[in-house]
Amino acid sequence: MTSYSVELLDGEERGIRVSCDEHGESAEFPPDRRSGTFYCEGCGRELDVGLHTEEWRDLGEMC
Repeated sequence: MTSYSVELLDGEERGIRVSCDEHGESAEFPPDRRSGTFYCEGCGRELDVGLHTEEWRDLGEMC
């Protein structure tokens, strides 16, 4: 069975990376997204990902 990794990216705007451990494919999602879709061509599977971090972000800074 294939396993997938989820990690927080480094930097000021910390997004999330989802990777297929078996095939080395990955997708990065920016911190302002609440969901995303990761597709691994090697597995032929599409994963719907809910993105939530513990970091609080002031939405007023987007104005």
